[in-house]
Amino acid sequence: GSLGDGHLLKTGAELTHHAFRSAATTDIADLDKVQQEPTLLSSLDASAYLQDECQITPQLFTNIGLRGYYFASGKYSNLEPRISLSYLVTEDLSLKAEYSTANQALHLVSRNDIALPTDIWVPSTPQLKPESATEWSAGTEASLAEHEYKVSVEGYYKEMHNLLEYKDTANLSLHAPAESYFTSGDGSAYGVELFINKQIGRLTGWIGYTLSFTQRTFPELNDGLPFNPRYDRTHDISIVTAYALNDRWNFGAVWVYGTGNAYTMPTGHYEFPSINAEPQETVDRNRLNYSRRNGYRLPAYHRLDLSASLKFSWFGLPWVFSMNIYNAYNHKNVFAQYITPKSGYNPATNHDESSLELKRVTYFPILPTIGLSVKF
Repeated sequence: GSLGDGHLLKTGAELTHHAFRSAATTDIADLDKVQQEPTLLSSLDASAYLQDECQITPQLFTNIGLRGYYFASGKYSNLEPRISLSYLVTEDLSLKAEYSTANQALHLVSRNDIALPTDIWVPSTPQLKPESATEWSAGTEASLAEHEYKVSVEGYYKEMHNLLEYKDTANLSLHAPAESYFTSGDGSAYGVELFINKQIGRLTGWIGYTLSFTQRTFPELNDGLPFNPRYDRTHDISIVTAYALNDRWNFGAVWVYGTGNAYTMPTGHYEFPSINAEPQETVDRNRLNYSRRNGYRLPAYHRLDLSASLKFSWFGLPWVFSMNIYNAYNHKNVFAQYITPKSGYNPATNHDESSLELKRVTYFPILPTIGLSVKF
């Protein structure tokens, strides 16, 4: 509702019931029981907000809000103030700044000790506090060439608390409480975002680039030293273009690039004789020496998608024929890799000589598709 000239008041509320079913175990003896005796967690969360959009002067706008949050499991309640300012320097140039706080009672946790990504959602409990974050940002936005282009630059800094990671000694057991798997820590993130948008003409599209740095510090992990979370991306680029040849033909292209995920990998290996071996025997055992937590980077992710569509009429109905090529240059993007033993018989020495090799798991290869749609 309106509070008068220059004010717009908004309010709302939300109520959500969560039900979690946990059946994680690394104990083979428990495999038959995990479906019969899963760990059941449920909770209720409620939130309500009130905000005022205000035009203080013809050039200065503010948005001031307050959100209340309650999570029943653990009886957590928080107030989250938020404020944003926007100032019109000219008709085509504006400045903005924002401050916000947020709390999240659902944690997304990633395993670091296996190759495949196995992210899970974990609710807060009386022992696991909700995540909290405070963020500051400031930037500018400009329209160029009679509003054909829009350019924005924004910098941000975020502090995070009560983040969750698996303990290095976590042993998933049907009988262990969920809290015993995790340890908590803090994090920070900062960066700059650049966005260029062409809005007018046959050729339209946008370019987005983000330079970001994020670290986490957990007293019980990585000897207490900061490390990068798994999905940290220093560079993130998106280029999206669309070209309207005429009223019937449309073409599009999307290219994305991102720094590879942070990963924990062996950096070398060493050997030592078996304790039970006789002195004359040469029985060696390989041991891997690992990097710091997430101290390695997977290869960069990049991909080009192409598309074309043709509009036509048939039996008086509007049809669209489309052709798409996903990953047009067939780049093998890696999302997991691991070291595995490799053995081979060497006839020169008459021995089976073992070694180590790197194996990688990749995303989809080139995928062409066609489609036909009609509206009636």
